Amino acid sequence: MKALLLTAALLGGFLAAAPAMAQNPRLGYVPTEDHPVGQASRHFAKLVEEKTGGRIKIDTFGNGVLGSEPEMQASVQAGFIDIMVGPTPNLVGVVPQFMVYDLPFFYRDFAAADAVMDGAVGEQLFARLQEKTGIVGLAWWDNGFRHMTNKVRPINTVKDMAGINIRVIPNPLFIATWTALGTNPTPLPWPELYSALENGAVDAQETPYALIDTARFYEVQKYLAKTGHVYTPFVLLASKKWFGSLSDQDKARVMEAAKESAAFQRDISRKAADTLEGALEKKGFQITRPTPEAIAAMAERVAPVVKEYSEKIGVDLVEQARSAMATVAK
Repeated sequence: MKALLLTAALLGGFLAAAPAMAQNPRLGYVPTEDHPVGQASRHFAKLVEEKTGGRIKIDTFGNGVLGSEPEMQASVQAGFIDIMVGPTPNLVGVVPQFMVYDLPFFYRDFAAADAVMDGAVGEQLFARLQEKTGIVGLAWWDNGFRHMTNKVRPINTVKDMAGINIRVIPNPLFIATWTALGTNPTPLPWPELYSALENGAVDAQETPYALIDTARFYEVQKYLAKTGHVYTPFVLLASKKWFGSLSDQDKARVMEAAKESAAFQRDISRKAADTLEGALEKKGFQITRPTPEAIAAMAERVAPVVKEYSEKIGVDLVEQARSAMATVAK
């Protein structure tokens, strides 16, 4: 964390030295401009400008221009960057309870994920984040269900995963999950992933369809297994320094814009996922769709991991998530 805060300080000095970038609040994200996060970031900025009568004009920066997600997180915490979008696994180092969104084979569908994000669990997680770091949670966005790609062989069963070297998010629960599935997990930051796949440092990776497509993994991977093993949200976060400087009226307007942006982003993200499967197949992926029985066998393999990490997250919080999902179960 000290290293990240040092990076944030250096980045903050750079940004402060750039007058054009210092005029308006800055919003950073790592995905490309055409990714649903890029589209929704611009939509959020437009909504804020409209709702504040043009007084708040947010500048958006994609493609990791403002740093990696951990770097931006440290910068937002330090007040050098005003707003960011990032996936929840990067937050577990400061609030372990965010691992409730890393539990494998825990979320059945989007309705289940939304019930947890938009309910008491989502509120508690944002409250703990603000208490621990000062970072303000504005909205829950969609990242999607994660699927596995590799260049070794088709994946139909858990046995097919054995021995494959897979890149994972630097997150203990991801490492434990993929170890239990018989792979060799290698933690790597997102910016290093494409080159690692290209040069053979790792054989495989696991991300949602939109990232698989916009990162052009079809150029360096051959097989895609529709595993849907983890649901990962994106979160729209603001620095305490920036958000706290707003009037109560503007805070309300920003939160209103954030809520509307969440509906917009989830809609375009999930519609994209519906069409991307076929598009990725056309771009060269050989897609396998493990049977419900095969998915159940994978879930059984990681059940001890779910139990272990449920205790680390807090059994009460995990049970709250299960109860929320039960209310929308089909």
